[in-house]
Amino acid sequence: MLQAILIGLVAVFMVLDSRLLGRLNFERPLITCTLVGIIMGDLKTGLLVGAQMEMITLGMMSIGASGVDMNIGSITGCALVISSGASIETALTIAVPMTLLDQLLTTVADVIRIQLCHTCDNYVEKSQYAKARRVHILYGPIVYSVFKFIPVFLAVYFGNDLITAIVNAVPDYIMNGVSLGANLISFFGFAMLLSTMVNAKNCIYFFLGFAIAAYSGLGLTAIAVISIIVAIVLYQLKFGDGDKLQTAGPYDDYDELEDDLD
Repeated sequence: MLQAILIGLVAVFMVLDSRLLGRLNFERPLITCTLVGIIMGDLKTGLLVGAQMEMITLGMMSIGASGVDMNIGSITGCALVISSGASIETALTIAVPMTLLDQLLTTVADVIRIQLCHTCDNYVEKSQYAKARRVHILYGPIVYSVFKFIPVFLAVYFGNDLITAIVNAVPDYIMNGVSLGANLISFFGFAMLLSTMVNAKNCIYFFLGFAIAAYSGLGLTAIAVISIIVAIVLYQLKFGDGDKLQTAGPYDDYDELEDDLD
């Protein structure tokens, strides 16, 4: 019971990292799984599971408001692997249904938080700023915390079978609706991001990157390396050798440290 509560608090601390505490970089599987390992007395397994899950999440970069959060699944998978003595690879099989459940609960929490935004607006219109501040600083984080703590606590306390049973009990039309909504948010977030980045000069590079990612079969790391090489080549072609840059004029040999009075 105590371990389940503490691991649930790790999930709460993780979700509040970027939302209330600033960005302390605790919202990473490597960090959260390490904390789980410390709580359960098996730091080595916590580090190994965290490293494994961190490698998986490297390819799940958020774009705009979209993204798949594997942190809750990683925390649960790490805890159950340590408690059951299963292999590290088992963490992924546990993390997948937990991540699906977390996505569903996050969607419900987002609906509640949107209503809280309207509540804040109403208080501000009535000049009730103390109530608006309370909703923003207190009620919002509580919603985040509750929807992260409860599934992690239940999964660690009762085991992965409970999470799998809950996911299987959710009707398909609800899961399809959540997936559709997540995709719409992804497209909207991607469009918002591109609207600030794309122009007539660089749009061809976005199409090139999309074509490489879609048809080459290369992974994220390989595409990133190719992109860096292309950027360096284009820089050298445009600017040439930086050592040969010169400034014409009579002040070429001027030294700012020299005493002008001499």
